[in-house]
Amino acid sequence: MAYSKEEVENWVEDLHLNTWGPTTVEWNDQIHRVHISVEYGHSEEVRKEIEKSVQSEIDNKTTDKDNAQDFLDHLYVTDYMVED
Repeated sequence: MAYSKEEVENWVEDLHLNTWGPTTVEWNDQIHRVHISVEYGHSEEVRKEIEKSVQSEIDNKTTDKDNAQDFLDHLYVTDYMVED
């Protein structure tokens, strides 16, 4: 992906992807990973919503299709359970 870590972080923020839960962006020459932890049982639903947001960016020509696919390939959405 041609984006820098800062560009990925800005994109995550601009698309409000960080509102789903704790978000970590690791993006450098060695690793590309965006990890979002969401409420238990909602990871699949959230992943689909994120994919729709990214597709909208592609459709609106506000991002490159290959870069968007690279982002999705390195996107991890996992469940977390709040402990009592």
